[in-house]
Amino acid sequence: MRRVRVLIVAGEASSDAHGAGLLRALRGRGLAVEAYGIGGEALAEAGMELLASYRDLAVVGLFEVFARLPRILGLLRRIRREFAHRPPDLFLPIDAPDFNLRLLAGAARRGVPVVYFIAPQLWAWRSGRVRTLQAHLRELLVLFPFEEAWFRERGVPVHYVGHPLVDAIRERSAAAASCAGAGRIVAEPPAGVPAEVSAGLFLPGSRAGEVGRHMPILAAAAERLRPHHPRLRWTIRRAPALPARFYAPWLRDDWIRLSDAPIFELAGAAGITVAASGTASFEAALTGTPLIVVYRVHPLTWVLARRLVRVPWVAMANLASGRGIVPELLQGACSPEGVAAEIERLLGDPAGRGAMRRALHGLRERFGPPGAYARAAERVAVHLGAGGEERGGCAAPLSGDGRDD
Repeated sequence: MRRVRVLIVAGEASSDAHGAGLLRALRGRGLAVEAYGIGGEALAEAGMELLASYRDLAVVGLFEVFARLPRILGLLRRIRREFAHRPPDLFLPIDAPDFNLRLLAGAARRGVPVVYFIAPQLWAWRSGRVRTLQAHLRELLVLFPFEEAWFRERGVPVHYVGHPLVDAIRERSAAAASCAGAGRIVAEPPAGVPAEVSAGLFLPGSRAGEVGRHMPILAAAAERLRPHHPRLRWTIRRAPALPARFYAPWLRDDWIRLSDAPIFELAGAAGITVAASGTASFEAALTGTPLIVVYRVHPLTWVLARRLVRVPWVAMANLASGRGIVPELLQGACSPEGVAAEIERLLGDPAGRGAMRRALHGLRERFGPPGAYARAAERVAVHLGAGGEERGGCAAPLSGDGRDD
């Protein structure tokens, strides 16, 4: 079994999970991978040596990052020292562009091939950073069909591998259907209570700052709705990085509770979900749950973002479909009044909820066949000299049916 050394930097919980899936897929190809770098519990469980936690990098916003800047700069120096003193056979940055893009030139100067997993969202803002990818990247592995064409047009070596979340949702949906077919009830609202007025889900974000900005608004919106929908019960999904006590100010007896259950299960049982923009909102969308996407940032970050962002939507469900399937309440629109009004509108529109469910279920078909981690591992193995096709090849190509070129 060939031994290889891979340096991984994953900047948030979803990147940590995807990194772990890719690491396991690489080992499934017969590679003895010594992995080390920045990540979290998932990568550690997959056998990676943690040099630091992704929580030190998990900051959203231009102004929010200032408080963490000394720690972030220290981690940049730490990773650069690793390139010098324990050089890897390959550098695998995962998302986190504000951190990872600063490491590419140094890796390339030392002759370390760089394969970037999960594209920086340069198509949304600060697209000039694409020059860094053009200059230093061996290959970019992207999760969304539209990203492949965007990066290829700009001279970046890119390969579309599919989305692991779509794979996971398909597997869980098949398992749930099998259980239901065997007579087991997967999820059921209280007796005699329609699901659309009984089960609501809040996904306020994966970082403390996101939860702290969103939960006061979401809890206040729930309070506004309670006189008109007394049977409506809300569940807050706890972020893995945050303790349960962090959510205590927003829990309400038996009608706003906290859960560690998988997003797939919670969203699949919910009549309506309100989610902060991000990976969790996309996972919820893939279940077909009627969805509202919200987001707030520091006011100065918002002012700058409005000048820089070049896309019509922020929700990945809308970007992936190319149309506004789910409503987005951003910044000023993300208020107790705005969120409550949008929830009320959806609750009063069964036909609209049904149309949204159908559109969201259709998203899965845009991503081609399953096997995202396996395809990503195959491309990484190429650059480790461990089989597969030459650079730029398209081993095990995805079906064109799922592309949005």
